[in-house]
Amino acid sequence: MNDFSHLKKLEVSGKTAEYPLFQIAGEPVLIMKPATEANKPYFNMVLRRSRRSMQAVKSGALSQKMIKENREEDKNLYPKHVITGWKNMPDSKGKDVPFSEKACTEFLEALPDWIFDEVRNFAGTSSNFSGEQIDVGEKLGN
Repeated sequence: MNDFSHLKKLEVSGKTAEYPLFQIAGEPVLIMKPATEANKPYFNMVLRRSRRSMQAVKSGALSQKMIKENREEDKNLYPKHVITGWKNMPDSKGKDVPFSEKACTEFLEALPDWIFDEVRNFAGTSSNFSGEQIDVGEKLGN
């Protein structure tokens, strides 16, 4: 029997990753869970949302309005299911803001869409949460 147990290290369920917001002065850092199937509470909410828009997508009626609505829904879901904390998060006066769901929601509402889209891209990429990559050649002794 072959042993592929080394691949378990690449599972992302239950893991977090840090995303530095280099676009913002002081480079605050978001601590996030994946916004993928590995994050069941988030993924279940996304599935519910997709049922509502499935007909429009099937008919090719994907619109800028739908994209904006999905982004706004994610701005509500991320503080509940994806963003679990942050570091070095100043308010407009430079005062450090402790993490809370409410503060995170306020932050995401103020964040420009293009930056939030980058946050979503990071959170939606499983490899950002795997923690390490396995060198198969090294594992095999090559």
